[in-house]
Amino acid sequence: MDHIEEIEKVKEGASILEKSSEFAIIIPEVHSNLVMALENAEKIEEVVGIPGRITNLNGMPKTVSSPDFLKTSHMARLALSMMKHDPSLRSAINIKYDPLILEICEKLGLKISSYDRTYEPEVVRKVEGGTIPWGVEEAIKKIDDIPDVIYHEGAWGKEPMICIVGTDAVELAEMAVCIARLYKVEKNSKVKVKPTIPSESNSVLFASSRKKWKDSKPIDGCIFCSIVDGNPEVKEKVLYNDGKNMVLMNLYPYNRGHLEVLPVKHYTDLNELSTEEIKDLFIIVQRTISLIRDVIKPDGINVGINLGEAAGASVDHLHIHIVPRFKYESGFMETTANTRVIEEDIDVMYSKFIEKLDILHFEESL
Repeated sequence: MDHIEEIEKVKEGASILEKSSEFAIIIPEVHSNLVMALENAEKIEEVVGIPGRITNLNGMPKTVSSPDFLKTSHMARLALSMMKHDPSLRSAINIKYDPLILEICEKLGLKISSYDRTYEPEVVRKVEGGTIPWGVEEAIKKIDDIPDVIYHEGAWGKEPMICIVGTDAVELAEMAVCIARLYKVEKNSKVKVKPTIPSESNSVLFASSRKKWKDSKPIDGCIFCSIVDGNPEVKEKVLYNDGKNMVLMNLYPYNRGHLEVLPVKHYTDLNELSTEEIKDLFIIVQRTISLIRDVIKPDGINVGINLGEAAGASVDHLHIHIVPRFKYESGFMETTANTRVIEEDIDVMYSKFIEKLDILHFEESL
C-alpha cells in the first residue's frame, strides 16, 4: 500500500496512547482521534487517522479500528487547515477541555489560542465541516501566530475541546500522554516531587515550532570548529565571538535559552588552558549568566562541563553549558512524565538575546 509511513506513524502513535491509562482520563465524550496527513495533502481522503476514533474502555484507551485513510474527520480538517499556514504541521489530536490542561500546556511553553463558537457566522455554520477551518483562522488571527494548541469552550449541543497540532503522529501521541500524566498528578495529588537534573535517558519532546531544528542533520568532525571556520553547511546561532572565546545557542537544548561558552581554539580539557585563558573564559561565563537572567528570568541556572565521553560529552571541543532552569519543568515534568519538552522557537529566543548583547560586551573596570 502507498504511503505506508503515515499509516505506520499513526499506528505507532495509537499504540502509545493505548498503553496509557492516564490518556484515557482526557478522552472527550465524542472520543479522540489521532491523524497525520500526507505531504502536500489537500483533501480529507489524504489524511490517515483512526476510523471510529479512540474511546475509553474500562479505564484504558482503545482504538475502534486500524489506521486508514479517512472519509470524514474534524481532526483531518484541522490538520489540513493548519498545513495551509505551515505545511510541516501534518498531525493533530483532540482531548477533553479543562482549564487545568490549558495551564499545563502554557507552562510547557506551547503556543495556545482559541476561537468562540458562539460567534461562528451563520454562513459558516451551514457548511458541512466549515467550523474547523473558520476556527483555525480565528485562532491564528487572535495571536498573530501559528499555535500548537487550539481550543474552544463549546456551544449549544457542542462539547468544548482542546486540539493539539504537530509534525509527527508519534511525537504528538507522546506529548499527549505526557500532558495526561501531568494532568493526573496536578488534579489528584498534592505530593511535591524533588527536582532532577536533565538525563540523556529521558525522552525529549519538541513543540512543533522547534521540530525543524531537532531534525537538522549532524556534520562530520568538530561542529564548534566548523562554526569558527564559518562552514555554511552548519546551522549556528552565535551571539558573541571576541577571537578567543565565543557564546552560542545550543540548537538541541535541555531548556529554552540553553547557551554554551567555549574557547575558539580546539581544547579538549580545562588543564590545557593557561591561567589567563581560564580567566578570560569564565569572565564570559559570568556575563552569559547575566544575559540569561536578564532575558529568560529563570528560577535557577545549571553551569556544567562534561570532560570526556564517559562524562556525557558529545563533542570533544571544550565547552561550558549554561542552562536556565524552572521550578515547574524540573520538579514536575521530568520526574512525573520522564520527559523534557523544548518549546520556544530558536529564532525567537535568538532575537531576544540579540536585543541584550551589550551585557556580553560589557567591560568591567579593574
